[in-house]
Amino acid sequence: MSTVTASEFQKNFGTFKEAAQRNPIIITSNGRESVVLLSVEEYKEFLKFKQSQFAYDGKISDDFKNDVENFMDSHGDILDGLAK
Repeated sequence: MSTVTASEFQKNFGTFKEAAQRNPIIITSNGRESVVLLSVEEYKEFLKFKQSQFAYDGKISDDFKNDVENFMDSHGDILDGLAK
């Protein structure tokens, strides 16, 4: 990922806009990372990933319930002992 200053970015917007189609660019302001310029495709992929990682509909799948039951069946005695 490339890093450029805000002034460099302003002077060469077209160049950095094209470069951002291939790789994100970090833009700094006053020596600190400020914003990231990235392609629309990468942004959409990021949103998809973010939604898939944090989406929870409040339902627990049957597979997960079975996994928990199996775990409790095989490790319940140990957990009970630790809880005392």
